[in-house]
Parts: sequence; C-alpha cells; structure tokens
Amino acid sequence: MHSFARAIHAQHIACARARTKPQTSSSSPSSSRVAPPAFRAAGTDSVRGFTSTVRAVGEREDGSNAPDTIECEREFEWSKPGYRGAMVSALDERAQAVVVVAAWLAVCAGTFECVTVIGPALERAAPSIMAWSKSTWPIIGVTYIAAGIAHFAVHDGFVAMMPHRGAWGIWNLPGSKSFHVNWTGVAEILGGTGLMLGSLPFDIAPELRPLTPISAAALAALSMAVYPANLYMWTHNSPGPLPPNADESMLTLPWQGHLARAGLQVFLMSLLIGLARS
Repeated sequence: MHSFARAIHAQHIACARARTKPQTSSSSPSSSRVAPPAFRAAGTDSVRGFTSTVRAVGEREDGSNAPDTIECEREFEWSKPGYRGAMVSALDERAQAVVVVAAWLAVCAGTFECVTVIGPALERAAPSIMAWSKSTWPIIGVTYIAAGIAHFAVHDGFVAMMPHRGAWGIWNLPGSKSFHVNWTGVAEILGGTGLMLGSLPFDIAPELRPLTPISAAALAALSMAVYPANLYMWTHNSPGPLPPNADESMLTLPWQGHLARAGLQVFLMSLLIGLARS
C-alpha cells in the first residue's frame, strides 16, 4: 500500500545517512582501541496511521568513529504495547510468551486430533467420499503458489506481519524481516509446485509422484514455522497485507477472523500431513 512505500523511502534515506554520517568523539588517541558506542540513526514517517522507524546500528572493529556495518531495523506502531486495543501485547512479556506458546500448541493439538481421530472416523463412515476427497487435496498447491507470489507482490504487508525483535519477550530471529519474507515466499512456491507436479492426472508423469508427499511434509513444517507471524497479527494488531484502498476498518482483524484463521491453519495442516503420509 502507498503508506508502506512512503515509509520505506524514508527508511532508506535514514539508512543511507547512517552509513555516511561521521560521529564525533572526544576520546584521546590512547583510547582509540576501545570501540565507541554503537552508532544509531533514526528516521520516522507517519502516514495513514502508520508510524515506522528505522534504526541503523554499527561500529568499526578498529574502534574508529565511522560505522563499519549498518543494520537497519524497521519498527511500526504495532510493536508498542496495546496498539489499537491489542490485549495480549499489553500484558507483561512473560504472560505474552505463555499466551503465544499456548496458542501455537493449541493449533498443533487441533491438527493432531484431526489427523488421528476425526480423519480416520470420516474414512470409516464414508470411505468412497473420503477417497474422492483425498484425490483433490493436492489442489491446495495452487493456494501455496499464490501465497508465495503474494510475498513479493505485497512484500511490505508480509514484512508488517513479522514479529519485531523482542516480541513476546522471546522472539529473536536472526536475519532481516524482508529476508524471511523472501525465502518463505520461494519455499511456498516450490512446495506448491511440487504438490501439483506430483499429482498430475492420467499418470502423465508417474516418476514425479514422490514429489507430493515430500512437498506436503515440507509445507507442513513450513506452515508451523511461520505461524508466529499470524499470531503476531492477533497479539499486536499488525495489519498484514492490505489492498491499496484499505480503510480504517481493515487495519485490524476482529477476534472472529483470527479464530477462523486458526481453524484454517488446522485444516490445511491436516491435509498436508495426510498427503505426506499417503
């Protein structure tokens, strides 16, 4: 959306200045071996209710004033406690961590229940219908391909979903948010393609059949690994990917929407595990 584009532009300027701006120091030559405090620069842009801040941090190994490496980290308003009435982010960090881990485990437990109890019960009750249903499951590969493409088409919306460093008091994933959005997008495209190629009709390419269970297992693992991004939207009211004409009512998802997303996560995970075991 346009607000993200303008925010990013301001951040790039701040990073560029951070790379070139010298830092004055009154230290004597004898203390030049001691590294100075980390250099920081910040740029802020407020548009359509979003405030984003970029911080550049770096220092030279030889202790001189100019930064040797610059790390730019984008922060948005939803990283602050209680943004737009977010209840979980308003808790202390220990309580946040308990809630997030419990929610993640609840999705795992729901998936386990579907795979081990509900699925087999349906197969016993309606074997022919379930057999036909299973033959259509690889179609979800299209969903993952589309989602992977969206990682690049609405890149900044997915960056907004990524938990900030220190979120819940436990999140400290190495690498930039943009990097993780990019590689997970590629992984979803490859995984979705593998599902489709391994299930081509009419035995067009039987040698590709192993791709379906392999891709399904990989996508199942990936889906659970990236689920904290969905939890972050719930706990911090981050907007995620939005259309260019998004209005105020679309900036946060109601609790019913988050509950539906959790149910969808369980459904997709159950299908993927079923394909991986086939």
